[in-house]
Amino acid sequence: MNSLSEKDWMALLLLNRLGVEDRRRARNLFSEGHRPERVVELLDPRSVATHITFDPQKELSLCWQKGVSLCSILEDAYPVSLREIADPPLVLYMKGRFELNDENALAVVGTRHPSFYGRTQAKRFAGELASKGVTIVSGLARGIDQAAHEAALDVPYGRTIAVLGCGIDIVYPKEHVKLFERISQKGVLISEYAIGTPPLAENFPRRNRIISGLGHGVLVVEAHSRSGSLITAHEALDQGREVFSIPGPVDQLTSRGTHQLIKEGAVLAESPEEVFEALSGKWKVFSTEMSAPVSNASAVCPFKEVVDEKEFPPKTQNPEGETPLLTAGENLNCVVEALNEEGSLMTDEILDITGLDPGELPGILLKLELDGKIRRRRDGKYETGSS
Repeated sequence: MNSLSEKDWMALLLLNRLGVEDRRRARNLFSEGHRPERVVELLDPRSVATHITFDPQKELSLCWQKGVSLCSILEDAYPVSLREIADPPLVLYMKGRFELNDENALAVVGTRHPSFYGRTQAKRFAGELASKGVTIVSGLARGIDQAAHEAALDVPYGRTIAVLGCGIDIVYPKEHVKLFERISQKGVLISEYAIGTPPLAENFPRRNRIISGLGHGVLVVEAHSRSGSLITAHEALDQGREVFSIPGPVDQLTSRGTHQLIKEGAVLAESPEEVFEALSGKWKVFSTEMSAPVSNASAVCPFKEVVDEKEFPPKTQNPEGETPLLTAGENLNCVVEALNEEGSLMTDEILDITGLDPGELPGILLKLELDGKIRRRRDGKYETGSS
């Protein structure tokens, strides 16, 4: 159901505010073919009445005014992995946009007050994994979250997703204004909360299920024994995701949570390569044509009565006289040939030599690495040959 009317969107925004059980019933009714407007009518009126002060039409107008996109669980653009969890949001408020490669995601979480060691490891793991085409998911909080987001953004083609515990129009913490803007341009910010929702304490544990649900696993860098990061880790286990934990100094408070997870069975992570290889069976390889951003007209502009269906993935245009784009196979060979001729290269050097689109390179490197044709060295350079 990718063609949603304004009434459908208004109904979805209202349904998104209901409790867990009512949202579950709504999803069941969707699966039976009922449109959102009809689902509202079929649910217990008392549940809907508790949100009588919420004006979904005004909410749509606010989204339009503030440049906020919407993506519903009824659309193909909705993240596949998030759709699989027990309680997925029915609507995501977004700034930025999802790309197909975002299905290759890993959450990186930890304390808001990391040590120098913790911050260094967060940057190391997030940066190296992002350079392999892994999208880094976190919560835009101070500390480990911030370090993980920034490390991913510092990679030329790195992607990161920030899951907020407040309305998408609110920057929290306030000092992350620049980081907020960078993510909106080079990744995506998402929230399940309505416009203007303040960063209440109870919102953050709830959003953790989304952080873990967006990826194939969760990496905990540093955490106290009662840290919210442990909630994210346990959510991941409930969702069937892998949990990785970086060990730390035994006399450090922020090591207690990570060591506790290791005792409970989390994978002890000593290097980004270990995490990447542990999830090798989960990574998906997308062709060049499939690496375009996931766009959905109804997600970007939900005010049309009926949204026109768009072909996806879009066909590559080749006007007369224009040089055809390289095929996926030619792109793969192009990278291998560059490494054979030049020796080991950093990713920016590969881009300079091959002229490939930065957005395509992560998928190409991932496929070549999984095929055993190239490997990434400890210094970050790629070379031909298997690991």
